[in-house]
Amino acid sequence: MTGFMNRNQRRRVKSMVRIAVLAVVVSFSALGRVYAQQEPQFTFNMFNHMAVNPGYAGLRDAITVTGIMRQQWIGIEDDDGNKVSPESVVVSGDAPIRLLRGGVSAAVMQDKIGYFKDIYVRLGYAYNLPVGDGEMGIGFNVGFLNKTLDVGKLKPVDDDPILKGGEESTMFTDLAFGAFYQQPGGLYLGLSATQLLEGSRELGTGGLDFQLRRHYYGAAGYEITWIRNPAYVLIPGVFVKFDGTTAQVDLNARVQYNEKFWGGLTYRFQETAAVMVGMSIKDISFGYAYDIPLSRIGGAGSHEIMLRYSFMLELEKAKRSFRNTRFL
Repeated sequence: MTGFMNRNQRRRVKSMVRIAVLAVVVSFSALGRVYAQQEPQFTFNMFNHMAVNPGYAGLRDAITVTGIMRQQWIGIEDDDGNKVSPESVVVSGDAPIRLLRGGVSAAVMQDKIGYFKDIYVRLGYAYNLPVGDGEMGIGFNVGFLNKTLDVGKLKPVDDDPILKGGEESTMFTDLAFGAFYQQPGGLYLGLSATQLLEGSRELGTGGLDFQLRRHYYGAAGYEITWIRNPAYVLIPGVFVKFDGTTAQVDLNARVQYNEKFWGGLTYRFQETAAVMVGMSIKDISFGYAYDIPLSRIGGAGSHEIMLRYSFMLELEKAKRSFRNTRFL
């Protein structure tokens, strides 16, 4: 977006961004309570089940680690050249534990927008049980959220003591619950809720009171194999996020070839259209997505990279010893 503006226009946009950020912070200060932003947004939601649904843990016979990095609305800066566009990173992993009849999981996320930075850590467990032709996981996790505001980068016109100083931070403890059902090579369904406790904390000494919102997630998809050429698989899906006030709905579809290469499209209602490509080499999968903004705030679009490593477990092939009755 900045490539098509002259210097005065870019300066005007930067000033508007700073004014907007200051207006939000000052308004929230006057109200005495701040409702936290929605949790990090990603286009690769079909690869990010573990970060938002603790019931997903252990449903595959593999130890899986997934990392996703997103840079949203590239090119938005304030007057001092500070990047204020959202940047999000998530690393999640899970592993099946047969002794626990389920799986364990862990996720670490960082979300930056403007002068705010959130760091999430979540540890969870899911109980797995067979249901019909598939398997269901029902799980929970305990989460910790550290929220930070860099007050020093705010430059109010009036001398406001609330907006002076360095970084102010606070810590939340929370819970999440979820259920996930999947059939091998077929249907998957997921429902979950995060930030169940809707905790409230004061941010530093400035008197800002943050109130977390409960988030609800829904996901569904189905693998459709070509009858004439089973090397091709179509995977349509839907992802929904709702925080009690606003809803985000993503429709996506991917075409996979020979379990190695894939490409697809995502449409986020009234916000974004995205193009996705990816490939898999043995146990490693890689994906790239570019979001095309459908609104002016989108700037130059958004970039997202996904990297996944899965270590398949062959528990059924483990060596087993037997006693020979002739030597008892």
